[in-house]
Parts: sequence; structure tokens; C-alpha cells
Amino acid sequence: MKAAIFEGPPGSWPGKPLKVQEIPCPSPDVREVLVRVSACGICRTDLDYLKEGLRPPGKLPLVLGHEASGIVEQTGEGVKSYRRGDRVIICCIVPCGHCRPCMSGRENLCDAMDIIGASRHGAYAEHVAVPEKALVKLLPEIPLESGSLLSESLPTSYHAICDIGSVSAGNTVAIFGATGGLGLAAVQICSALGARTIAIGRTDWKLDMASKFGAWDTISAARTDRVDEKIIEVTHGGADAAIDMTGNSRMMEMACRSTRPGGKTVIVGYGMKNFEVPAKRLMWYELQVLGSRAFTHKNVLDVMRMVQEGRIRLDDLISHRLCLDEINEAFKLLDAGSVIRALVIP
Repeated sequence: MKAAIFEGPPGSWPGKPLKVQEIPCPSPDVREVLVRVSACGICRTDLDYLKEGLRPPGKLPLVLGHEASGIVEQTGEGVKSYRRGDRVIICCIVPCGHCRPCMSGRENLCDAMDIIGASRHGAYAEHVAVPEKALVKLLPEIPLESGSLLSESLPTSYHAICDIGSVSAGNTVAIFGATGGLGLAAVQICSALGARTIAIGRTDWKLDMASKFGAWDTISAARTDRVDEKIIEVTHGGADAAIDMTGNSRMMEMACRSTRPGGKTVIVGYGMKNFEVPAKRLMWYELQVLGSRAFTHKNVLDVMRMVQEGRIRLDDLISHRLCLDEINEAFKLLDAGSVIRALVIP
């Protein structure tokens, strides 16, 4: 089969690009499923690993890709829930199911999780073998290619908004990094929930997209130095919740300063630098600063239901479709900020 191989080391791309080549097609183990990949999203986490070396490396060489959908082609003899021809979403997180977080319903914090496209080969390939419990059946009315967005980006945003941020109808939510894939998904989700959304980003045409997805207001971080003060001004006191998708230390600080007394700041973006917020401010205004990591199986089902009901439009989040041979070009487009969400179609 054809696959895009990263030989490493982490941080060496684009000098050392991914190599598209023929490798043996994997055979599913007893509790594994072989999936013919229909689409796999290009994710900034992979770009950060390729270009900056920010993610702990798996064993190299490695097939990346963790936002995929496809069709079941073969099942291991122990697989009972899937059969050949099933349309599926491949969730990148494979929890152990036995540790304390898993047993408490927080499998996204699993002590021993397997991560598709990181700790094992991923879906920038024509086929991928994955554990049965990594799969979710895709509803028949949802297109297979756009359904790949349900594998990671949308449920990650949903988890941050609903499980961690406790956003509900009538709340005002400031989304930092609202012009990226996670951020624009978050705008749609917040709007569908009946929240009033303020989209913050640096790219005008993407801020226009946020408005089309239901943002109540937009703020250009490229032209506004104190985004927090602008949010406090337009909301007459601050947002109920601020959600940072950037991982940028200054934006995270601005997010923490933009909420009303009693407000929440949720950190989703993957960053390596610290940010500062006065302890007195946290105490005096009873502010909460919370982390949000990935998603749960339930989040995938919840978001898929919203898509089924027409409350989220998947196709509007996809700006580019490229073949596997164009994968390095796809990452260059992402690096340049030229995409909303790009899909690789093997």
C-alpha cells in the first residue's frame, strides 16, 4: 500500500519531507480492524511535531495522521462489533479501559493510552490497522470524507466548550484562535448551543468565516494589542468563558484577563511556554483556569448528533482536498495559514 513516511528526526521538516512510498499493508490482530482510509485531516499537532519537534516522538520511521474516516476492509477474529463495509470514524485516542481515569469516564486522561499516528502508525496511508475500540460507526447520512472531522477536531472543541467550560445558551464566549480548524469548529458549536461568541484571530478572511458560522463579534488580534480590554468593553464586563485554541502565551494571558468575575478560561492549545496571571486576580474575582485535553467517546457521539440535526455544517470547515502524493504541500499550506481544514484523500 502507499503511505507517507516520516523518518525524522522531529523538527526536521520541511528539510526532510515526508516520503510517499509503498509499504506492506498491515494485517489486523485478533481485536483489530483494517480500515481503507477515505480521508485524513491535516492537523497542526502533526505540523508542530514535524517542524518544531513539540510532541513526544513515537518510534521512527512513522506514518502520521490521526483524524481519519474510512471503510472496514478486514476484521480480526476477535472483533464482534464491525464487519466488512462498515463506514467508520477512527478516533486517535485508544484508552486502556482499566486505569483510574478510564474507570471514572475520563478516558482522554488514560494512563496508558495508545495514540494513532503517534505511538503507532496512523492514517496518512491507504490502509490502517487499529484496535476495535478506536472505531465509531458513522451515521449513514453523514458523508464519509467530511465525517473525518468527527474523529478529533470537533469532539476536542466540544469537550472544551461543554465538559470543561460548561457553556450553555445565553453565555458569552471568547474564542482565541477562532481562525484555526479547532477555533472555527468551536464557533459553530457555541452558536449551535445558543451562546454569544466573540471570535479572535489574525486573518481577516477567516474572521469573515467565523461570522458566517455565527460569531456575534470578531476581533483582529493583528490590529488590537489589548484584546482583553476590547472584550471587556464589548461585553460590558467580560466573557462568561474564554477558550484558547492557540497555545500562545500572550493569547492565554489575554484570555485569562478577558472573563467576568466568576468566569472560566479553558486552555486547549498545545504550547510549551508559560504565561502569567496575577494570583490576586484569580482569588479576588474567583476565576477558574482549566486545561482541556482531547475528547471522550461520548463527545464523538454528541457532535455526530449535532451534525445529524443540521446544527453543524462539516463541509463548510473543509477548504482543501489533496491526494496523498501532495501531503507535503498540504502541510506547507497549513504552515502558511492558507487553509481552514485540509483533507488528504489516499
